[in-house]
Amino acid sequence: MSAKILFMLILIATITTVPAFAENLNVVVKGLNTKVNYALDYESSGATIEAVYADLDSISLIFEVSISESHGDITIEFDRNIFDAKIGDNDDDFFIISDGEEIKFDEEKSEDMRMLSFSVPQGTEEFEIFGTMLFGESFLLNIEEAAAAAEEAKILADQEERKEFYKLVEEMEANVERINERIAEELAAEAEQARITALAEACGEGTIFLDGECVNQGLIGPQPESIESGPLINSIFAAMGIGLAVMIILWGIGRSRHKKLSVVESDDS
Repeated sequence: MSAKILFMLILIATITTVPAFAENLNVVVKGLNTKVNYALDYESSGATIEAVYADLDSISLIFEVSISESHGDITIEFDRNIFDAKIGDNDDDFFIISDGEEIKFDEEKSEDMRMLSFSVPQGTEEFEIFGTMLFGESFLLNIEEAAAAAEEAKILADQEERKEFYKLVEEMEANVERINERIAEELAAEAEQARITALAEACGEGTIFLDGECVNQGLIGPQPESIESGPLINSIFAAMGIGLAVMIILWGIGRSRHKKLSVVESDDS
């Protein structure tokens, strides 16, 4: 075998085994269709990453891939300032899933970067890597903010409910006050009507109750003051008694004088 042929065989073998490199692979922020000027460094063998999407809600990177062999070997390096997994000051584990299955990986890391190496089977079209910080968005902070927002919304809702309750109570109290006033007015009217009825029933025969007093029925205009009949009758009977007594006395005197005259005439005879 000539040296030229041997060199070509070595070159072909090197090309087929050395991983391919992708440069300037822009990350698209999911939901905003905004491309971030961040060159994601990765190496792959038997796999090609076609697009990367950042989901700021779930703090994850979604990779669209095509696998040209039985499996694809992928190594991805992340700048910690861009994408990381931490709880407080301590490193946490990334989480990789593909078609609902968790993918195991090896990791190398330093102060500034974290590098993940893993394999995906043929037929894989997408895999997702979850962390806790992505482009300045914090998963834990988002949870805290969401919890705080939910608590604030609950407080506001409770305040609105209390306002509605107090408003309802005020309306009920106003209705009760109006009802009490109406009852008081009706009771006062009934009492006045009962008083007038009692006074009207006290009027004698041939009189009616008008303007707070008993008057002769059918008469118009001012009426003379009513005279009590009891004292008048007593006065009449008293006068009649006195007159009768005077008459009896006078009759007695006259009779006595008549007797005396009769006696004188008899003596003269």
